[in-house]
Amino acid sequence: MSDQGEKTCPLCAEEMDLTDQQLKPCKCGYEICVWCWHHIMEMAEKDVTEGRCPACRTPYNKEKIVGMTPMCERFVEKKSKSQKPKNRTSEGRKQLGNVRVIQRNLVYIVGLPLNLADEDLLQRDEYFGQYGKVLKVSISRTAAGTIQQCANNTCSVYITYSKENEAVRCIQYVHGFVLEGRSLRACFGTTKYCHAWLRNVPCSNSDCLYLHDIGSQEDSFTKDEIISAYTR
Repeated sequence: MSDQGEKTCPLCAEEMDLTDQQLKPCKCGYEICVWCWHHIMEMAEKDVTEGRCPACRTPYNKEKIVGMTPMCERFVEKKSKSQKPKNRTSEGRKQLGNVRVIQRNLVYIVGLPLNLADEDLLQRDEYFGQYGKVLKVSISRTAAGTIQQCANNTCSVYITYSKENEAVRCIQYVHGFVLEGRSLRACFGTTKYCHAWLRNVPCSNSDCLYLHDIGSQEDSFTKDEIISAYTR
């Protein structure tokens, strides 16, 4: 889930740093973090297939980002090494830092036409408001605050409802629906644990939408499991 002022990877929900933001893996404009890109390419190599963009399914062209590849690999290797000792010594809440939890009142939609990319418009009854009470609409944006464009002049959006059954209704009606010639894809969104909560300190953000309680085990997945599901 992406908060205002913070750019997060749509796959693992982790905040994207400057290194992540330099990676432009697909011409459709769909951006992911270095860790997720590397994992996609690694899994594709093992399966003797091509790594594809999760948004438009176009095969990644490694030649176009060959300059980034060595830096990406060094970054991933460094990140992996720095995480290993923490994993062995971490206890309690800190172990949940790599876990993503399905948020069943949150809907993630891909393929929305750019001309409809307006938060106030999308929560109206003629759009996503018809399925239930909308608490928040968040369009995926770049670090500069501009709308993140995907293939065929589309974008992605998160819709937070007040109840799970409202989100279910939205997914049932929206997934596969063709809007202005674009096929929409909808599913439950995922969220992560609040950084302050993980450190066992009070969260100072009254509008924080991250988790402050343990999520159910059946809805909890590691980042690698989430990426695998998106790239099948």
